[in-house]
Amino acid sequence: MRAIFILLLAANFAFFGYQYFFVSKHEVSPDAKVKAEASANERGLRLLAEQEDLSRLQARAKPDTKVELPAASNEKPETEFCTMIGPYSQLLQAEYAVERLVALGAAAHITPVEIKEGESYWVYLRPEVSEKEALRRLYELQKKNIESHVITKGELSNGISFGRFADYVEAEARSAEIKNQGYDVAIKMLPKMIQETWVVIDAGFAEKIDETVWADLLTKESALEKRQNFCLGVASQ
Repeated sequence: MRAIFILLLAANFAFFGYQYFFVSKHEVSPDAKVKAEASANERGLRLLAEQEDLSRLQARAKPDTKVELPAASNEKPETEFCTMIGPYSQLLQAEYAVERLVALGAAAHITPVEIKEGESYWVYLRPEVSEKEALRRLYELQKKNIESHVITKGELSNGISFGRFADYVEAEARSAEIKNQGYDVAIKMLPKMIQETWVVIDAGFAEKIDETVWADLLTKESALEKRQNFCLGVASQ
């Protein structure tokens, strides 16, 4: 028993000596750990700040990249003008003018031009749901001796027309007359277009024609005039 006690006591002394001389030297105290972590964080912050400073220096040292834009051209596209004679009331006179100009070496042709000349006013009854209903409405109006007809084309198809008028006062009077018969009519304003006949001479040819020729052509009809316009289209009056 004594031998066992002595053996256990020796083992305890050996374990204590190992813990004291070996393990305690390698353990780091909590304060040391905190100091070490703070030091590492401080080094990390310093490294990040140094990296940002280095990036700024590199950006300053790097030369600015210049993008060269093409120089704006001051040249303007040339606008070509064609010479026109008109308006012709007779197509035959326009054809005669073209033949004469072509014989003199000019490129000429006849062009119809639509010109707006005021407005017209359309008195109408709104479209019915079908053609059958429109005819039924027309028959009903004609029994009352109201002059009218069915509209067959356009956005007012299957509506009833009571006429178009150049004067708004006349259109309003007609509208009031139909309303007195119990119908809810409306007035639609339309542009009044007329078609004129003009002779067009291409750009660069009019200058080659003698003034005496122009004077002779303009005397063929009383309302003829000579003007210049864009070759790509005819400007509205």
